[in-house]
Amino acid sequence: MFGFSNVFPTTTAGGGGAAVLPTFKILCKADGNSCLTVRDGGAVLAPADSSDEHQHWFKDKRFATFVKDEEGKPAFALINKATGLALQHFGNVKLVPYDPHYLDESVLWSKSGDMTEDFHYIRMVDEIYLNLNICDEGHHDKHHSGVQDGTKVVLSNWCKGDNQYWRMIPWSCLLS
Repeated sequence: MFGFSNVFPTTTAGGGGAAVLPTFKILCKADGNSCLTVRDGGAVLAPADSSDEHQHWFKDKRFATFVKDEEGKPAFALINKATGLALQHFGNVKLVPYDPHYLDESVLWSKSGDMTEDFHYIRMVDEIYLNLNICDEGHHDKHHSGVQDGTKVVLSNWCKGDNQYWRMIPWSCLLS
């Protein structure tokens, strides 16, 4: 498995010490206090906890200059700090080892323009109508999805529900 230390170097090129890479808290608008996290090998929501590194995500934009979605939005991968696993959208949402030297579109996402209150859709880079969503009891629409500790994160067609709006906030902004 690739750890995040293999993905992101921890020293600067000039040897001036460790580079501090920002990690992000990824919130769902359906419940502004629940974060995307890794639990039991899956992507779920959990109450925000800055000390839980399973809720810290790196946003790798190394392919952004030449991989864009159909609206021209740049691609990025989301890598979990605690596990080094990337959020993948192949079939459905799962976590897989991340190799930063290999272009794998199944781990590349894009973010829509600002939809509401700094929330966006996080969507497949190669199919922008399939969005990151939360799912409760197999429902995928805005009227049935609810947030609980452990709510699964899935892919679904665009439905304009709060369960499909996401906000990425650097943890450093919240901890200072």
